[in-house]
Amino acid sequence: MTKRVFLFFFLFTVTTVSLKAQVLYGVRVAGGFAYQQVKSSIVRSTGSSVKTFNVYGFAQISLVDEFWLSTALGIANKGSVVYDDALTTTTHLTYFDMPVSVLRKFTFSNTGVFFVGAGGYLSMGWKGRLNYETPGSYTTDIIKYGKENDVKKFDTGLYFSTGFELRNRLVFNVGYSMGLNNIASLSQQDSGTSVVKNRIFSVGLGYLIK
Repeated sequence: MTKRVFLFFFLFTVTTVSLKAQVLYGVRVAGGFAYQQVKSSIVRSTGSSVKTFNVYGFAQISLVDEFWLSTALGIANKGSVVYDDALTTTTHLTYFDMPVSVLRKFTFSNTGVFFVGAGGYLSMGWKGRLNYETPGSYTTDIIKYGKENDVKKFDTGLYFSTGFELRNRLVFNVGYSMGLNNIASLSQQDSGTSVVKNRIFSVGLGYLIK
C-alpha cells in the first residue's frame, strides 16, 4: 500500500510539472530535532529528542490564484533517545523523504511572500544505527529495515510548513512532520514496544533557483 502511495505522489508531481504552469525550483537545508512517540511495556521513560540535519531539492507549481503545489525530495534524519534505568538507547534513522503539500501565498510588495502549507509525506528507510550507552560501556548496531527486522521500511504522515520568500530568492522555512504510520517492526512488537511514530520539527534556509 505504501509503495502505491509513493508511486502516486511521484506520478502526480511529474504530471503536474508537465502542465503549462509556472514552476519554481530550489534547494534547502534544515536543522532541528526529532523525537518519537513510543508506547512500550518495557521502556520506563520515552526519553528525548535527537538533532537532525535535512537537505532537499524542491519544486513549486502554481495552481490557481495564490495556491501552489509544493513537492520536495531529499534526505531526512529521524530518531529519539530512550532511557531505561542505566541504559540509554539512541536511535538514528535516515530516510529518503518526499513531502507534498499545498501552499497558500500572501504577497507583500516591499518584502516578499509569506506562505503557509499543509499536506503529507512519504519516507523510505535508507540507513540507521542504534547506540547503546551505560555508565561503563558504549556499543553501536546497524539498523536493518523491514517489518521482520528492526524498523519498518516506510514511514508516512502529515506535513505542515510556514515561512517567507524574500525578494532576493532566499527562503526561510519552519516545518513539522507528524508520523501516522507505526514503524515498530514485528520483532519490536513481540518484545513489548507496540507503537513507534516519528516526529520532526525543523527550521530551514533555502534558495529559489528559478
